[in-house]
Amino acid sequence: MSEWIQHIPFTKHFNEETISLGNNVIQNTIHSKGSFLLKNGQICGKLYFMVRGLVYAHTEQEQILWYEREGSSFTDLESFYDQKPSNHYFKVAENNTHLISINFNDLQHLFSESHQWALWGVRFYQHELQRIASYYEALRTKDASERYFKLIAAYPDILQRVPLSHIASYLGISQVSLSRIRAGVQKQ
Repeated sequence: MSEWIQHIPFTKHFNEETISLGNNVIQNTIHSKGSFLLKNGQICGKLYFMVRGLVYAHTEQEQILWYEREGSSFTDLESFYDQKPSNHYFKVAENNTHLISINFNDLQHLFSESHQWALWGVRFYQHELQRIASYYEALRTKDASERYFKLIAAYPDILQRVPLSHIASYLGISQVSLSRIRAGVQKQ
């Protein structure tokens, strides 16, 4: 079985022909800490799946938008699907970050050549829309403390992998506010 089957969701049911189509276009890459996968002004041409490591997105002003770790997928949705320049940066946060990727044109070809790949696309996009909706609901309805606890619950090792300044930026709060939240947790 191809390694990518283990890391791309909703592919376990693929038949041999569908897997073979994927084998022809899916790429495995290893990246060093500090390298950029995407820079502001570039078109995001790939859909990524994280095997090992950590990647984050930030704006020109270095506002952290998200972190993705093992088992997750990411792209700049607007740039990728509309094939227009991105306003974001994707930066590798850990050495030996292992990514699997599919470029935009190859993915469109898979969709047109294979019914199973087309169904995968629908299922994958539905999953991503649910994930995005959950993220935005948390932004609108939860205060910084609740968002912090949700982050820690979802990513228990994040404090060991990411600078506190990045976590504060991601939560949209100052480092002082983050320290207060963390101090309140330690008192309990």
